[in-house]
Amino acid sequence: MSLTEDEERYWRAYLAETPDSPGKSQNVIAGHPGSPEIADTLLALYLQGDKVAGSGLVEDYTTTGDPLPQVGDHWIVLDSLGSPRCILLTVRIENHKFLEVPEYIAAAEGEGDMSLAHWRSAHSGRYAAHLRDWGLTQIEDATVITEFFQVVYAKDQAGDHT
Repeated sequence: MSLTEDEERYWRAYLAETPDSPGKSQNVIAGHPGSPEIADTLLALYLQGDKVAGSGLVEDYTTTGDPLPQVGDHWIVLDSLGSPRCILLTVRIENHKFLEVPEYIAAAEGEGDMSLAHWRSAHSGRYAAHLRDWGLTQIEDATVITEFFQVVYAKDQAGDHT
């Protein structure tokens, strides 16, 4: 995925301020957390330190041809208007079958009441319409990939810490 001019400028600012960053040779993506409609809410959770993980389905990545997340990847998080607001570094990856996702992942994702029941309900609802596209008949067959993140850069476009 190529970066826009604003995203590239944000990335270069991060590299300039962190010359020892391993980011020069890693995968860098940019995007909204969740969707543009909920991006600002999720962004706030990342910036507050309440959200330190996010999950997707391996089958989704495989079907779209996108590379699976890896430790060392960087994500330029965009707000609802598409402006870069922080950079996350993937520090750990875990894979689980949907029904075997542990409670601590639900808590690490920092959404709702942070319970596993809430996590399962929210994720199964989000994925239900796409199961056939991913070659699945039921959510229980899905493989969840969870990225654990660390905020490594958080400045607004003017260079002020957010």
